[in-house]
Amino acid sequence: MTSSRPRAVRALSVGLGAALLLTSCASAQTDDAASDDTITVDTEFGEVTVPAEPQAAMGFYTTDVDILITLGYPLAKEQPIRYDWDTFPSFFPQQELEGIEGFHNYPEFNLEHILEVGPDFILNGLGYETDLHDKLTPIAPTYTYNAFDGGDWRDKFRQVAKDLGREEQAQAWLDDYEARAADVKAELEEQGISPVVADISYWDGQVQTGCYSIACLVFADLGLEITPLADGDGDGKPDTTGQPLSAEQIGDLADIDVIFTGVSEDGSGLITDEEALKSNPLWSALPFVVDGEVYPYNYEMSYGSPSGQDGLLEVVRQALLG
Repeated sequence: MTSSRPRAVRALSVGLGAALLLTSCASAQTDDAASDDTITVDTEFGEVTVPAEPQAAMGFYTTDVDILITLGYPLAKEQPIRYDWDTFPSFFPQQELEGIEGFHNYPEFNLEHILEVGPDFILNGLGYETDLHDKLTPIAPTYTYNAFDGGDWRDKFRQVAKDLGREEQAQAWLDDYEARAADVKAELEEQGISPVVADISYWDGQVQTGCYSIACLVFADLGLEITPLADGDGDGKPDTTGQPLSAEQIGDLADIDVIFTGVSEDGSGLITDEEALKSNPLWSALPFVVDGEVYPYNYEMSYGSPSGQDGLLEVVRQALLG
């Protein structure tokens, strides 16, 4: 993908008083106990009890917001977005987000504002921040999991849905996606379209060939051949790091027919606009550069969520089938 996995800056406002949080927690839990049925589940962060039917759910990261929508949760009046975004990604369900405001919550966490919004349930996929769960539970009942462990995000999605009693909603999305992927795969096979593909990015002075992005999940769902360069550890499977290539090694990409690459919401940051690559004759001679087989996708799709997977499937479909 075009950037590393989310890593939060640890800066938290000094003014976030523990007493205020605990007071809010006590009030919220009392209200929940009085008015809502609850679900209790064992997680890697211990046993958690959350409302079965919250009325103001919040996703801690944007992918969590998308998952909440897919699972049919009513949203709190504000939801987090990244610091470099002004609104929610354009490929998210816009009807469900109508009237919902965004506030910046990444990479610096804005716990004070979350407290002000007053969610009655928080879905937190940033479980790699191991101390975060205990900072959120005083604000609202929180289900925490690690959505960014390098695996197929859908495995975590299934588990979240099972734990929260939303398996039917999750399965509805999975069935719909799998049906559309099967249709695209069948059309590719019918037309004899079978390129070698790659998810390529450029940073730190190297071309990155790894499969951290969920683009490689879509490639696999469509039966496409992924460049062997994406297999950095030699186990026969694409991995998150792949084989980074220096300027002198760029010619190793010559066997790739089509590449997909992350860009910003406004389309900026396309890899073919990188001056260091444009001035490299090895890059300029690559078949996918010469033939214009370079297709951008919104980098926020990379992090793994239903709408991101749907969006990337459509990007690949349009690129290969028109």
